[in-house]
Amino acid sequence: MIINPIALAVIAATAGLASADSLVIDVSGTQFFDDQGAAINTTLNIYVAYSATITNISWDVNLTTFTQPNTTFPSWASEAVMLFEGAETVNVSNDGFGVVNQNYAGSQASALVLGADGILEIEFFESFDDATGFADAQFEAGSTITIHGFAHPTPSSLAAFAAFGLFTSRRKR
Repeated sequence: MIINPIALAVIAATAGLASADSLVIDVSGTQFFDDQGAAINTTLNIYVAYSATITNISWDVNLTTFTQPNTTFPSWASEAVMLFEGAETVNVSNDGFGVVNQNYAGSQASALVLGADGILEIEFFESFDDATGFADAQFEAGSTITIHGFAHPTPSSLAAFAAFGLFTSRRKR
């Protein structure tokens, strides 16, 4: 098979338009308040990339849980949950006890696709609310989340791919 030099140039020009990326988000000081969807919960809206696909979420966080009024024991570390795009949950810990500045690191595969605005929404909530209106846990200094993904090509680069397809299909006659 002979590859046309023009077709090769189109492939080379468009190959760099879609790239794998990572974004590190500092979540130090972020608190976990009430059940999912509560107005008091901390929510971050972060621009990642136009129509990006998130392929992996990793974390390296330091978590502290609190004892609330009218409770005897601190909130469990396993109750601190992050919700990505209202669809994917991440529990940073499976520990059924309170912790003070405990480090947790891990990752999980993801298949989130962001909208055309490229904004990723992350809600921090408690899976069991010990005391409504009070913070049950907090990420301490040095806590980060890393979003790994693939930024989709822009519409103009998709047009170049389509043109390449038409060009090569016409050459096959």
